[in-house]
Amino acid sequence: MDATHYKLMIPGPIELDPAILAEMGKPLAAHYGPEWVRFYRETVSLLKRVMLAERARVFPVAGPGTAAIEMAIGGVVGDGKKVLVATNGFFGDRLAQIARAYTTHVATLEIPWGQPLDPQQLDDALKQDPEIRAVALVHCETSTGVLNPLKELAEVCNQRGALCLVDAVSSLGGAELRFDEWGLGAIASATQKGLECPPGLAPVAFSPEAWEVVESTESPQWYLSPKTWAWYEEQWGEWHPHPTTMPSGLMSALHLSLTRILEEGLEARWARHERVAQALRKGLEALGFAPVAREERYASPTVTAMRTPEGVEAGTILRFLKEELGVLIGGGLGQLKGKAIRVGHMGPTARMGEIVSLLYGVEEALRHQGRTIEPGQALRGARA
Repeated sequence: MDATHYKLMIPGPIELDPAILAEMGKPLAAHYGPEWVRFYRETVSLLKRVMLAERARVFPVAGPGTAAIEMAIGGVVGDGKKVLVATNGFFGDRLAQIARAYTTHVATLEIPWGQPLDPQQLDDALKQDPEIRAVALVHCETSTGVLNPLKELAEVCNQRGALCLVDAVSSLGGAELRFDEWGLGAIASATQKGLECPPGLAPVAFSPEAWEVVESTESPQWYLSPKTWAWYEEQWGEWHPHPTTMPSGLMSALHLSLTRILEEGLEARWARHERVAQALRKGLEALGFAPVAREERYASPTVTAMRTPEGVEAGTILRFLKEELGVLIGGGLGQLKGKAIRVGHMGPTARMGEIVSLLYGVEEALRHQGRTIEPGQALRGARA
């Protein structure tokens, strides 16, 4: 692999703080024994505080975010229950694919890309089919940069007696999320985005209400069964509270990152990400880009997706930033391929200085294509 280091401003994994990298470089600890158990439980407790999920059962599953999503969905509907998947993007569509692996009873509520999921439409769908007892949806739709109104969507689910199962992979740690207060059924996330760690851990949380359903569900899972993880927590909890070897170095990095997140303060952190996202969007708009998220209030604070100006191919911008400035951003997915850029601004890159540098680079990329761009044009837009 090329040893060149590129600054990561893709939607994940993100650039890591040197302190997190240093933590990963420490000697490995054993993944069992009394010292490990104390550390493991403390890390889980920190996760609950970041999730605002003191009532939940939380497992830091070793694997990608998809593992946590499969655990949440399979653990609830894996015996064939009917589930509704509300989708408005690439990763919502993926939730439907995952759900179909566990049950043949999958209904979908499809909203056009760029628009938020609509609580009223969700309510109508649940009203029409009262057999639906679980709804799966994405909080931050990474393909479009839309932050769905999770609080309102969860309220509808609770009123209709359906568990709200949430993909929070690119929102946890950077966008407001209140697990207990909003009455969420389960959330699935990953460490390589707003939690500021390398890939490899996938935290998942179940509410007490969701856990009752999990316990009565016979799902074709073992490693990704929440009941398996609960069994080891309960039966082997004094020395090995998980079913397999845990990546202890990653757990150390997660413990540190969670501590730093809580030191910053969740509300201050959410506000910082929101300010940075607004500056980036306004700066790119000043250069002729258009937000994929059609309403400003539903634009994500962690991932920005922007349609390129007419006549500009997204790939040319990506190549220029990589080759000339050593910065990686993402391209469009699915129906947005070649038509949009996607920028991740989470953790260390959710800083104004990073956004200013990126906007400068995009200005240069457009000039390289013969566009007339005034010096500082994007920055003036960002300051607005």
